Amino acid sequence: MLRLLLLICFCFLNLAAAPAGPEVGIDLYQKLGGCDEAYMVEKQITVNRLALERGLRWPVVVRQNQLKKPYRLKTGMTLKIDSTHIVPGDLGSGLLINLPELNLYYFKDGAYQRRYALAVGKPSWPTPTGNYKIIDKRKNPTWNVPESIQEEMEEQGLEVVEQVPPGPKNPLGKFFMLTSAEGVGIHATNRPWSVGSYVSHGCIRMLPDEIEKLFPQISLGTPVKIIYRPIKLALTDQGRVYLEAHPNIYQKKMQPLAQLKDLAGKNRLEDRIDWDLAAKILKTREGVARDITKEPPESKTRTTAGPTPPPRETSLFPLQGKEAKLE
Repeated sequence: MLRLLLLICFCFLNLAAAPAGPEVGIDLYQKLGGCDEAYMVEKQITVNRLALERGLRWPVVVRQNQLKKPYRLKTGMTLKIDSTHIVPGDLGSGLLINLPELNLYYFKDGAYQRRYALAVGKPSWPTPTGNYKIIDKRKNPTWNVPESIQEEMEEQGLEVVEQVPPGPKNPLGKFFMLTSAEGVGIHATNRPWSVGSYVSHGCIRMLPDEIEKLFPQISLGTPVKIIYRPIKLALTDQGRVYLEAHPNIYQKKMQPLAQLKDLAGKNRLEDRIDWDLAAKILKTREGVARDITKEPPESKTRTTAGPTPPPRETSLFPLQGKEAKLE
């Protein structure tokens, strides 16, 4: 128990910044998730919450629908939301976290289930990458405030506390899953508005209602793989090439276009890619997978061929079954 409390405390300690290291690679994947949907607003919901449920950033939903400030959604509105994404195939079963994407992918028995929005470590306290596992789980955990945070409280003129019991003031929320990564837990938060950004002290925050659903599905020993992939490329079974780009949140050394061309060359895809479109996607970094397949010249003269159908999700997203209805 003491070891658990100490490790929980480390979540809020100043983790050493990761060295620049080698260039961040780009991987070639095969599966797509998400879809291009028409969403009708039935209950009160914010743009940010809707975006998080689709694994997107709120400015992307705003741009997709040309919404104007203050971006309020009214009952009866219909929004077009494209949440198409490339499913990373780095893990067959367990939890896979892509830091620049701010999303967690849940795989069960080799099948992709869904993804969840996250908050991860800020640049000065980056969440580490690597292969880990879940080593403990707690409901209603107590937070033992580390000395560094107590000093910060004192500097800010706040009341200095040594321990925060379960309740609305506990930053760990009601659910906490400890990983084998030193000082890193996956937990709920009493600041749900922080999800979708990189602001934590290394830990991984989830929306309270979403981790509540995920928590009982995760057992001790579940693999946890944390990767850093701002750019993902996919070649589908239909021969289509998709590109997805996210902000390089930790400013790691990258040469996106050069690395993309190198990966395309290794997989003999250079002549199948619309490079002008690829360059635009790498620049905007919206986090939505786009079809960058270069059409052959003869396709321009076809009149009978219909438009390429949108990708279909390998499983329901963002919620499965009856849970697909917004709360």
